[in-house]
Amino acid sequence: SPTTPAAGPLPGNRPPPRPAMMAQEVSGLAERDDRMDNLRCALMVLVVFCHLLVETSAGPLTGALYQIIYVFHMPAFVFVTGYFARWRPEKIARGLLLPYVEFQLLGIAWRNFAAGRAWYVGLTLLEPAWTLWYLLACALWSATVPLLSRARDDRIRLGVVGIAFLVSMGVGFVPWVGSALDLSRLIVLYPFFCAGFYAGQRGLSRRIGALGPSQLRRLRLISTGAIVVVMVIHYLHGSCPKHTLYRDSAYGSLWDCEARVILQTAACAWIAWLLLVMPPRQLPGITRVGRNTLSIYLLHTWLIRMLRPALPLPGGEMAHVLASAVLAVAMCEALGSGVVCASFRYVFCGGWLVRRNG
Repeated sequence: SPTTPAAGPLPGNRPPPRPAMMAQEVSGLAERDDRMDNLRCALMVLVVFCHLLVETSAGPLTGALYQIIYVFHMPAFVFVTGYFARWRPEKIARGLLLPYVEFQLLGIAWRNFAAGRAWYVGLTLLEPAWTLWYLLACALWSATVPLLSRARDDRIRLGVVGIAFLVSMGVGFVPWVGSALDLSRLIVLYPFFCAGFYAGQRGLSRRIGALGPSQLRRLRLISTGAIVVVMVIHYLHGSCPKHTLYRDSAYGSLWDCEARVILQTAACAWIAWLLLVMPPRQLPGITRVGRNTLSIYLLHTWLIRMLRPALPLPGGEMAHVLASAVLAVAMCEALGSGVVCASFRYVFCGGWLVRRNG
């Protein structure tokens, strides 16, 4: 078979990839990425903060924070999920589907207990309760990894992401795509999973780390300008209702379609900025939390349920916002601790089953 000369690449071809890069293209990143773990921690705090904000506060500041954070925090979280995605059926079953079923049953039982009904009333696995849609979405997105991995050429990968974005815009015109399996959010956020997966395959974080200071400053300035422009357009377009921010339903009007285009574009600008400003080293109390987000994501909603009788806290809107921020950080630190995560994996992710079989 023909080989590439040792003196250099053939005219018009890219140089042959180094062994490390070839291994990365096949199996993805072999080790953790501190930049991405730090980003995941920041996004997890924002998730908890927004959920607390709904329970504790109301007013113009709360509304503005909600509108801004919901533009980008879940698309960015999906991007990071795609960055680390692998096709590992057993891990998907134990780490995503098993907790989904367990917490779905627990949520239905809790709701029925509070209403004085039998625990199984309204039992369904097709309409995820509250935050559980994300586990189901991650499992379904991960099932596409073998297909996504077939695209080796960067132009094909760009085309895949572009088509996914076009589908995410067009699916809003399909009226029956909605709450069942949270199909709307699954499709609308899928482009960010694809983009994250290919970014992980290309070692984007290391490429950012290899940029010179002047290049980094220039890119940060460009991404900041893009955020300002698109957020001004978002503001002039008008505040989005929750169903538009959540990306969980079909369009009610052409205005919703325009809003989705703005939201998807704004999310891309925010993700680029976050990647460029996130520290690429381990940070005490931050990187660790970013590596243990599953227990935080699933358990913080139960803490909020238990706190509801005491909410909202006394004080004005600013006090409520600050209290929500402090509570969000405290919850993430506590639920992301090693003890809680190890216990969570043992109880809810089949750790007890693995140990028994071992």
